[in-house]
Amino acid sequence: MSQSDPAPAGDPGDMSLAERAEARADAVAQRFDKSDWIELVSALLLALATISAAWCAYQSTRWSGVQANAYASAGANRQESVRASSEYGAQVNIDVAVFMAWVQARRAQDADLAGFWEERFRAEFKPAFDAWLDSVPVGQIPPGSPFALAEYAPASRVLAEELERKAEDSAAEAREANQTGDNFVLLAVLFASVLFFAGVGTKFKGYRVRVAMVALASVFYLVTTFLVFSLPQNVGI
Repeated sequence: MSQSDPAPAGDPGDMSLAERAEARADAVAQRFDKSDWIELVSALLLALATISAAWCAYQSTRWSGVQANAYASAGANRQESVRASSEYGAQVNIDVAVFMAWVQARRAQDADLAGFWEERFRAEFKPAFDAWLDSVPVGQIPPGSPFALAEYAPASRVLAEELERKAEDSAAEAREANQTGDNFVLLAVLFASVLFFAGVGTKFKGYRVRVAMVALASVFYLVTTFLVFSLPQNVGI
């Protein structure tokens, strides 16, 4: 061919940069048919679902630890509450015994004996006793007893009630952590469904069936991922 002869049509030397890029894109497109795109999406779903299921398993384990710690705290607080309640019961018995001795001395009109017992009132009982006496004129015995008044509040009873509240709060935290862990287990099962549909869907011969299975897997993955982020996350090292 002489130098004066024109170059053949379609010679790469006559193609512009844009035409070359378009030609390469067409070549890549020809390498992938419709089934290849389904395989690619399926592989992506399999990878994402595997990682997500592992994350759910990790979260379930973390929340199981929170549950165990909360139940342990609830048990310890209840044990201390029982101990404080026992101490409170012993103090009430002492207060009742001394108070009844005082009442008997007053009925016997023995002022010295009544004064003797009054001096032996516990410091936590004295405010309630004084408030009880002040409810009627001097010299009279009021109805009821000081133990029904708000002024009678031994520290051991207050401590027992506080510890019982803490125990209930810890138990509620444990139940919530248990439910959260169970939710993550359920989500891991849903991610396993994504693995099933994405993996099995590519094995069918029909193109529409493949598309339907991969689409179903995609919907499962998106919904389950949304549910994962709607739950509290617990991360630790």
